[in-house]
Amino acid sequence: MRIPVLFLDQQAWRAGGQRVLEDVLEALREDIDPIVAFPEDGPFAATLRSRGVETLFYPLGSYRPGRKSVGEMLAFPIRSLVCGLKLARVVRQRGIRLIYINGPRCLPAGVLAARLTGAPSIFHLHRALTRRLDVLITGRAAARVSRILAVSQAAADSLVRTNPRLAGTTQVIYNPLRSPARTTSLELANAAPPALPVGGGPVIGMVGRITPQKGQLVMLRATALLRESWPNLEIVFVGAPEPGSARDVAYLRELNAEITRLGLGDNVHWAGFQENLDSHYARFDAVAIPSIEAEGFSLVALEALAWGVPAVASRGGGIEEIIRDGVSGLLVPPGDEKALAVALAGVLGDATLRTRLVAGTRTSLNQRFSPETFRTAIRGIVSELVSPSRELPGEKEIEARV
Repeated sequence: MRIPVLFLDQQAWRAGGQRVLEDVLEALREDIDPIVAFPEDGPFAATLRSRGVETLFYPLGSYRPGRKSVGEMLAFPIRSLVCGLKLARVVRQRGIRLIYINGPRCLPAGVLAARLTGAPSIFHLHRALTRRLDVLITGRAAARVSRILAVSQAAADSLVRTNPRLAGTTQVIYNPLRSPARTTSLELANAAPPALPVGGGPVIGMVGRITPQKGQLVMLRATALLRESWPNLEIVFVGAPEPGSARDVAYLRELNAEITRLGLGDNVHWAGFQENLDSHYARFDAVAIPSIEAEGFSLVALEALAWGVPAVASRGGGIEEIIRDGVSGLLVPPGDEKALAVALAGVLGDATLRTRLVAGTRTSLNQRFSPETFRTAIRGIVSELVSPSRELPGEKEIEARV
């Protein structure tokens, strides 16, 4: 018998957390009837519906990454309370056996719904928490869930260090690597978008949302230093601003102004958001991940390893659990364009170093990142939480909690 599971997501457009949610749904597809709830409609919600997944909406409001205004912070508890009550009604009406909370913003509402109905809950933490308020709110709410899944030890530590009692319910499950489609050179040529480089110089790729914390500005300033040795250097930015984010759009304008100021117009290419990255990784000589803030995990780093492309990344967070410094890539201080340029110059210009790093990418991938390991872990946890021996409370007990 298939188990009804309610998934809560904090945004309806596709980013790293949503990609992992797809992996979770795939791992459980034989066992569950999923319902995925979003604060609003959007392209990711539409994609799931096209695959036959039921979606619904709860009024948590649009997700805006980064620091929040005073008004947003005051409205959030009220919105979470309303959403928790609405979601509790859905849990009762649909006989939901598990609430799967995919991100910290929907955590308070999900915890409230679980408490009101007695349903077990899972919180999937996709990033390393750094802001004090985020750690405080998330830590208090996470203490109420049945199980916490963290994408890296760094993400887990960012939560557990403020509340050691959470260690007992926290488990690290690394995001799985999707095997790259080893397309032929002819297929790659046919698939190549117009924005791909054509200048014949070395190609450095940067993949991710166009937003300040990803460090595109640091990459541009490093490019200006690298161009002294490689005038035909090509930088490909794959990604786009968050839909509807004024901050990201303003940042893109800042990046274009910096390109003009540094005279990099012939070196920089914007590929936009790409669903399939194979044609890009196949052409990259190096991948840059100059994040300003610590990443909880980095699917880009994992994909670079799979393609045998050396990565230069900011030190800190979950990236250090993927890239072995000096073995499969190089790690540099966050926000340091000179260190980034020196490391990338080594990858591009030192044949011995490059050979060693390319060989290291093949040895750095292991079972931690395999789809089978991920699938087994997810299925095991869900099976444990919804086992027949774990009975939900009766109606009288639920009414008493309300």
